[in-house]
Amino acid sequence: MLSRMIRCIWLATICLVGGLYSAASGQDAQQVLRLWVGYNSVKNSTLASLDDAKKAEVARLDAEAQAASASKNYGEAMKDYFHAMALMRGMEWTPSRALGFSLKVSLDHSVVEPDTSIELRIGQIFKLDELPPGRLSGTVDLVAATAGKEATPIATIPALGPDFLAQPATVKIPIPRGANGNYQVHLTLKPAAGDPVPKDVNIFVEKGLAMRVTKAVEAASSVESALKKNDNSSLLLDSLASTRYHLALFDLANSGKIDPKRVDFDKEVGEAEGEIKEISAGHNPYATRHGDFRKAYRSQVDNTLQPYRIYVPSGYDRSKAFPLIIALHGMGGDESSIFDQYGSGAFKVEAEKHGYIVACPKGREPASMYTGTAEQDVLDVISEVERAYKVDLDRVYLTGHSMGGFGTWSIAIDHPDLFAAIAPISGGGDPKKADRIARIPEIVIHGDSDNTVAVQRSREMVEAAKKAGAEIKYIEVSGGSHVSVAAPAFKDIFEWFDAHHRRNEAAKAGGGR
Repeated sequence: MLSRMIRCIWLATICLVGGLYSAASGQDAQQVLRLWVGYNSVKNSTLASLDDAKKAEVARLDAEAQAASASKNYGEAMKDYFHAMALMRGMEWTPSRALGFSLKVSLDHSVVEPDTSIELRIGQIFKLDELPPGRLSGTVDLVAATAGKEATPIATIPALGPDFLAQPATVKIPIPRGANGNYQVHLTLKPAAGDPVPKDVNIFVEKGLAMRVTKAVEAASSVESALKKNDNSSLLLDSLASTRYHLALFDLANSGKIDPKRVDFDKEVGEAEGEIKEISAGHNPYATRHGDFRKAYRSQVDNTLQPYRIYVPSGYDRSKAFPLIIALHGMGGDESSIFDQYGSGAFKVEAEKHGYIVACPKGREPASMYTGTAEQDVLDVISEVERAYKVDLDRVYLTGHSMGGFGTWSIAIDHPDLFAAIAPISGGGDPKKADRIARIPEIVIHGDSDNTVAVQRSREMVEAAKKAGAEIKYIEVSGGSHVSVAAPAFKDIFEWFDAHHRRNEAAKAGGGR
């Protein structure tokens, strides 16, 4: 079933994805989807250079992976894709290498106090065809993120495995008293024969951080209780959701749901502490804030705090309505990707220059494809921004790259009344539904050397949109790769949005706000 889902996504029959996801095994299915994307990128860039024997072996492994996916045997599918990728990269598929791809390492805590112990858990994500010979010995080192720091040995493991699928292992490892900051827990397993198998897990160490977070959470709860007794405090409660997310990052990182290396804990907790004081005094800490910052809201779907990054231009005030762009990140990204990973903040530069508010939702899971709950999150972020800021409802725009490009097409098709124009980059959609967005002006960007999402996906959508009568501008970049076309296109996208000031009157009549 997953193999059908994958083909649906990239062949632009995205309408089927939501139903297939509901029948799949959540995280495992998304892991296979993400791996499949990487596998196809390697395949598209290397397959032509392989000899016939290797091409045949890759084809066999591909077929076996698809069959395993159809049977929901996601571990087996991942093994076949990893094997094929190793083959295409000229790597011998030895028992040690297979174990390295299969090894799954986690910690019971990823944000820890110095001079304590944490639990290192070792397992596998798929069954090995051939086990490494004998038992494996191991070492655990603590490696500081600071450049030039030497690894500190913290544990020796005498004998483990070799089958961590049948017998997962648990090892207690000490955190040194003087540790402070970001580290990698570096595990090295050494089989009796073959290459060592390394694995890294990131941790953050700081004395007193957990207690500081606990006190801030208690203060936030006290403020929330007081606000709920006041009928006129809805915007302050909205702001408190963002404050609580600053603190929730501790638990998310501690449980391994996000990488602790990506969180500045002192900054996040410090902002939360300051915001709690402001809110308790009746002040909205976001009311006059400009520039780039993170906010959050509490989802009505599952009562979770969901984050989004927002950019408020320096010229914003409530004397007039401002246009809003919703920008969707790609697979494996999050709410920070659009601002942080393209052209050194190029999207924010254009937003400031043209005077746009920009909001970047988090697409729930890394491979959500903006279906189901992830699509609802996008709609919720639009509503949250419209509650907090004075937004021109006739100038709400949608763009995104890669998975976000697919999401741009699909969300616009599902909600054609919301958007004044759209700008999918390196994506694709369902050409059969292009008539639903014929009233929406579209600028489409794709590179003709894209090894991740074939340029044909955008060509099909452009052709269908033109047949449906849409106003469309297509920029196909000669030699452009999957990622390289994105940042240079931002200028064209903002100019396109500038030129399309109003939602079509017919679209508004069809149920818009």
